[in-house]
Amino acid sequence: MDELVYGVVRGVDVPEAAGAAADERRLMVFSVDTRTHGAARLLLDLAELDRLDDAELPEDAAVTPLVYALAGPPAAVAAAQEPFAAQLQDAYDQLAAGVAPSEVARGAEARLVGLAALSPERLADLALLELVGGDWIAYPMPAAVILPDGAEVRGVYAAESADDDSWQGLVEALLEAWLRVESVPGRDRPWNRRDLERLLNDPIYAFGVSYEPRADVTAMVDAFTRGLAERPEEWDLAGLEAEYRGLLARLAASQHFRRGPDAPPLIPLAEWLGAQLARIAELRAH
Repeated sequence: MDELVYGVVRGVDVPEAAGAAADERRLMVFSVDTRTHGAARLLLDLAELDRLDDAELPEDAAVTPLVYALAGPPAAVAAAQEPFAAQLQDAYDQLAAGVAPSEVARGAEARLVGLAALSPERLADLALLELVGGDWIAYPMPAAVILPDGAEVRGVYAAESADDDSWQGLVEALLEAWLRVESVPGRDRPWNRRDLERLLNDPIYAFGVSYEPRADVTAMVDAFTRGLAERPEEWDLAGLEAEYRGLLARLAASQHFRRGPDAPPLIPLAEWLGAQLARIAELRAH
């Protein structure tokens, strides 16, 4: 790893099977981070991590707090940690001086409006929306791990007090797993509608071409397909292929997206286009 990655990470610790022993558990990792997300898309997708609170999970599953984290070369992480911690400290100094928590949270929220790129300070502002923006003032509990390749990960999560380290071990395991393990539909959990939508909205699966940040790309393809549904044309496979190839050409010329490594298509192009036809018909019906 040669550059910083900013992200918000959450995990679900579940037993391997009913009646499993304490050491027969696995940790599913969920994150929104700058490997796949532009800053604006990361803010929008952050709500996805809250859905874990309402998911149907085994009775003894444990859902971790949100961890606001950065990872990369130790020197770069240490340098980023200073303004990150200073931003948090400034907020808590304001609270100690009598500024209302809601006012501190509003200031953090205002600094995130129109966010084009994450920085240590803006990651701290994102954390402050939870730390001081809820029903109680939380303590920003720190956690840090060194990865086998020498990279470092540091983050904070909301705790009730400086003495509340009940999540520390699980959070450290989460940070260790963050950059190399993510929950995969069909392997770790059932497929859901959102997984299928992402499959249809990422051109790498049918065209074999990759553009990053991928979450931003899938949002653009989704909006493009909705736009096709609103146009009066009666689409066929050839017409759709021309439209999507035109979109890919615009992505390639865009300053917002960067070309990632290509990969063999996983879905025959005709099947992918046929699924788009079906989706367009569904959108028009509603």
